[in-house]
Amino acid sequence: MNETICLLVNPVAGSGGRIGHKGSDDLRFYNPEIHSKMERFLSTVPKQVKFIVPPGIMGEAFLKKHDFKFSVIDIHIDDPTTRQNTIEASRTFLELECTIIVFAGGDGTARDIYSVVKDKKLLLGIPTGVKMHSGIFANTPEDAGHLIRELINKRVEIVDAEILDIDEEQYRKGKYDVKLYGYAKTISFSTYLTPSKTEIYSEQEELNEITDYLLDNVFQNHPDAVFIIGPGSTTKYIIKRLGYETNFLCTDVVIRNKLIGSCVSYNDLLNLTGELKLIVTPIGGQGFLLGRGNQEIGPGVLKRVNKDDIIVISSRRKLQTFECLRIDTGDPEVDKKFLGIYKVIVGYNEFEPIKICNIT
Repeated sequence: MNETICLLVNPVAGSGGRIGHKGSDDLRFYNPEIHSKMERFLSTVPKQVKFIVPPGIMGEAFLKKHDFKFSVIDIHIDDPTTRQNTIEASRTFLELECTIIVFAGGDGTARDIYSVVKDKKLLLGIPTGVKMHSGIFANTPEDAGHLIRELINKRVEIVDAEILDIDEEQYRKGKYDVKLYGYAKTISFSTYLTPSKTEIYSEQEELNEITDYLLDNVFQNHPDAVFIIGPGSTTKYIIKRLGYETNFLCTDVVIRNKLIGSCVSYNDLLNLTGELKLIVTPIGGQGFLLGRGNQEIGPGVLKRVNKDDIIVISSRRKLQTFECLRIDTGDPEVDKKFLGIYKVIVGYNEFEPIKICNIT
């Protein structure tokens, strides 16, 4: 069965990720990884799909490289593209006969599209943004393609998904103020769709036990290691115990219990030398370990570490909000490197095992 899909690409989305900017709504340059992510999506979409796309970099440019049938809507797009371009394209899509609107972007893009279409059309996000708290994003670009395949096979479930977004300026100041904009209709099958983010706060006793264990064992056993400590209130408690205050959204670097870098970028991490260790905590509700909220820890850095170099910490309550851990580093081969089961530190010498979700 043939399906017609309205496809929109926000090429600016995600441009803040590798530089640790925690959002792209105020940036005006294109994400250099958008081409590879769109290739990953299109390579898994069944060839019988027909696309309707905006012109140029918002859709047409990516379809020209493939054998799909597609048509281009007649709208003007700016260079660089803008929110208004997304909104105008969404208005056009609303009047067309397409089964689903698929978009490449983050929460800002989702919010702009939803402001026009509401629940009148199915929505599905290809995860290319920085903020992806909403519940309409596939785990990876490949999983978005697999969801389209299952849509054609009539095996998906139509579900309601939260459209969430935050104030980026306040977010970068460490203030997490999320707002619900409504519920969109999306498609779900297996574990391909990522749930909405849930903010889970750890108990003080848990934080102390986890940190004590790390300082007494992991740090002491690796005195010369370079510790890359990812974002999150759980991980930032380690920094606080070492005598420093940093933004809970930032990735920091510690050597011999001293903070040598705060709010570092991907390039900063690429320049590190020596033995690397990562301390990260999964995102509540979603289970993302790498690729959401810590995109500055990119594939070039991760190629230098082994699975055993990744130290996962979490509260028990947070672990109860997802069934498996998710990874989307931007490089599928790097993702596969970190498959398996992780012993999550949940207290002093206390662990909970949890596996990585299946990677397709």
